Amino acid sequence: MAPTGCTLDDRSLGEQLDRYRQLGKTALSIDELELGLVIAFSAEVDIDLLHETVAIERRCCSFFALGYDASERRLSIAIDDPARGDALRVLLSALRDSAPAPPL
Repeated sequence: MAPTGCTLDDRSLGEQLDRYRQLGKTALSIDELELGLVIAFSAEVDIDLLHETVAIERRCCSFFALGYDASERRLSIAIDDPARGDALRVLLSALRDSAPAPPL
């Protein structure tokens, strides 16, 4: 079920979360901030998939502030309302579902 304010239907939301899971496979780090996430990707990140994911997110969830620094391969996702934390946690969960384990 999509978070309040998201315009995706259940099928489209599932597809979007699958895109985040795929991106999570190439995440070097996922930093949780109080009102956001910062994801650094390896050189193996699928740039087309990343751009598609960000474009869809911008259309469906206008409450996210999204930024991508191509030179650092770093995606930032922020909210300005703590009540939107549930939507952020959904993305974090999807990213972590496939993220490689941190080195010991």
